[in-house]
Amino acid sequence: MAIRKEFGFPSRDGINTCHAYSWSPDDGNIRAIFQIVHGMEEYMDRYDDFASFMAGHGFLVVGEDHLGHGLTAATEKDLGYFAEHDAETILVRDVHRLKKITQEAHPGVPYYILGHSMGSFIFRKYLTMYGTGIDGAIVMGTGVMPSFVTGFGIFLTNFLRLFRGDRYKSAFIDKLAFGSYNKRIPDAESPSDWLSRDRDIIDKYRDDPYCTFTFSLNGYRTLFKLLKFVCKERNLTSIPHDLPILVTAGCEDPVGNYGKGPSAVYTQYKKLGITDVTLKLYPDMRHEILNEKDRDVVYNDILAWIEAHMK
Repeated sequence: MAIRKEFGFPSRDGINTCHAYSWSPDDGNIRAIFQIVHGMEEYMDRYDDFASFMAGHGFLVVGEDHLGHGLTAATEKDLGYFAEHDAETILVRDVHRLKKITQEAHPGVPYYILGHSMGSFIFRKYLTMYGTGIDGAIVMGTGVMPSFVTGFGIFLTNFLRLFRGDRYKSAFIDKLAFGSYNKRIPDAESPSDWLSRDRDIIDKYRDDPYCTFTFSLNGYRTLFKLLKFVCKERNLTSIPHDLPILVTAGCEDPVGNYGKGPSAVYTQYKKLGITDVTLKLYPDMRHEILNEKDRDVVYNDILAWIEAHMK
């Protein structure tokens, strides 16, 4: 059994309070700390099963609902909206603030971070700013995007906000972003089937108001800016060469273009001279490998990778 707690800390936007969670071993013996950076249009409560698994193996697990997500969003209208200025950096700094809070309470304990989906983009930027302070990195459900696409996305969201405002939620941009994600699922029962083959997971996701909202223009522009930054190799040279990195995804994940995106990120890190990079792709799995039918395999693989790097 894990001991779950919820708490808050001030966001680096100077306005909001980030809602955060921790799962700790019930015997109080902490082997390592494991921080999760969640994805787009979801929140940390969805990681309860995985976090409890890790806590059961001696890890203190922490994570915060990002700005515009989960219980950090003060009202429904705040869902999908990050911050007025420099949102992509504020998101990174919020992740780091939680790390500092956790590390100060548990000095000297090994520290690992996992970033999933949009959280992987936040985390990939995090590694360029704060990568020297962790013992291992897991980049999950990630992807790449050509600079002309991210550039167009930034231009389009900037143009539309002149007429609609930064909080406007565009069905057109939402369709551009997600409209093709079910194309390899001919028997799809919902627009979200690309996330997982587990019907229960999809049904719960579809019924959750913290998962079914639409991103604002501000949200999409921030996403495009993150992608533009992390896809440029010259921005990544500050990542420590001796940092162990695991890049992992499902082979049927459209966010990563069915394995091509994670493979490109793996190659990018190798090219940068990072010496301990592992690529692990799971056949048949879709975007949320922690929520797939055989997720126990993924749970144990992540645990094994971390334990191998703790020795």
